[in-house]
Parts: sequence; C-alpha cells; structure tokens
Amino acid sequence: MTVIGVVVRPRSTFAALAVSPRLPLGFAAVVGSGVLALALGLIADRIGAGGTSGLVTSLLLPVLFLVYWGAAALIIDAGAGLAASGGRWRTYLAVSGFTFIPWVAFGLLSVAEAAAGTSSVVESVIAWLTLPLLAWFLYLTALAVYSVFEVTPFVALALAMLPDAVLLFLLIVLLVAASL
Repeated sequence: MTVIGVVVRPRSTFAALAVSPRLPLGFAAVVGSGVLALALGLIADRIGAGGTSGLVTSLLLPVLFLVYWGAAALIIDAGAGLAASGGRWRTYLAVSGFTFIPWVAFGLLSVAEAAAGTSSVVESVIAWLTLPLLAWFLYLTALAVYSVFEVTPFVALALAMLPDAVLLFLLIVLLVAASL
C-alpha cells in the first residue's frame, strides 16, 4: 500500500514513513524498483535491438540503484548537518527507498520508446515524457528530505539536488582526467 500512497498522496505517505521508519521496507523498495527497471530495460533492449551495452546497463540497474541510494543518504545527511539537522541518515534511507518508484515508470517509457521505433515522432514525444519523471523523482526526494530532516522546503529541494551535483562533479572530473 505504501507504493500506491507514494503515487496518490506522497506528502502524507512520506510523513508517515518518517514517523515510523523501517529500513528493510526502504531496502525492498529500492531493490524492487531496480529489479522491475532491470526487467523493463531488458525488454526495451530486446525490442530495440540495443546490443551488449543496453544489456549490461540493464543488468547493473539494481546495483546502481543501491549504490546511489546509500551514497545519496550520506551526502544529504552531510548537507543537512550544515543546517543543524544531520545524523538521520538511517531514517532517510528507510524513507528514501520509495523515491525510486519513478524509475519503474521510466522503464515503461523505455519499452514504449523502443516499440515506437527509431526516428519516429512518437519516439520523440515519448522521450520528452521522461523529463516530468525526473521532476517527479526530484519532488519525491525533496519530500523525503523534508519529512526526515524537518528543514524548509527550499533547503529540502537544495539537499535533494546535492547527490546529483556530486555525481555530475565526479563525471566532469573523470572526463577531464580521461582527456589528459
């Protein structure tokens, strides 16, 4: 029922999750989302003839979800520490597992995009639908931060964007190092 609550009433669902956090439930949400995204990625790869790179990416999704989930919790907790609200990374882990639900919808869009065929107008329209899903993921992450760390909505949004900023920074460093 929590998954439906995240889709229908995310604010009250995340508030309830923060009141009684259960880490195994958050872990199950991340792994479940990762496995569903893996299955949908394999289907999309099979339909679109993505080849080996699509297969490897799909197979790595559950592991990548878990790594991002853990790293994001530590990064957000460190950022919340600057707002005198840190030290709740375990609670955040329990709550934030449910922020990965949009990635299942992303997988469904990947299947639809692969079925539409390459270079079609329908494929382009479906590809643009991924932007609202990214915004939904950010919104759910900000709600999780807001519910756990009890910061202002603007601070919650800033903290929610922090893991992606760190990831982008690491990518830039890797690209610069590779070009040297």
